[in-house]
Amino acid sequence: MSRIRRILHPTDFSPASSAAFRRALELARANRAELVLVHVLPATPLDVEKVFAWEERKAEIRSLQAEHQLGIPRADDEDSPSAKRVFEGPFTQEVLDEFSPEGRAWAKMVDAWAGRAYNAGAKVRPILRVGIPYQEILAAARESTADLVVLATHGRGEIPRLLVGSVADRVIRMAPCPVFTLREV
Repeated sequence: MSRIRRILHPTDFSPASSAAFRRALELARANRAELVLVHVLPATPLDVEKVFAWEERKAEIRSLQAEHQLGIPRADDEDSPSAKRVFEGPFTQEVLDEFSPEGRAWAKMVDAWAGRAYNAGAKVRPILRVGIPYQEILAAARESTADLVVLATHGRGEIPRLLVGSVADRVIRMAPCPVFTLREV
């Protein structure tokens, strides 16, 4: 069996995730592996008002350019603040200022858990992602080349899992690496 170099721990900050975090941290320390701590938000953490203000400014520039067709370069989208989907910590105040209040709260929570791992002697990389949780967890596992995923399952039973599926079930079936699960008791 090859050495575990990178462990991905997706968290929703629930009590079950807290137990899985402790196990992931234990495994990371024992293997001297990097712990990639991921939280997935279903909506963008960016301050939408800032993005809209930038889009309005770009529209004004394009309007002026349309009036002066000769010699004025078109304003391209390259300078616009994109609707990012992946944010890597630690989250500086400059980055936090771009987030909505809810996004700031989640980023601070990810940083706090990363701080706990760092203080326990682990190498840790905090990440905040935006999207569909199971898809973002799978993408994070691939992008970080995780050797192991450690996640909590909430154990809601067979019927709810069959009707709507679960994040853990999808990650277990589609992960590019082994998945270690801890069930909430």
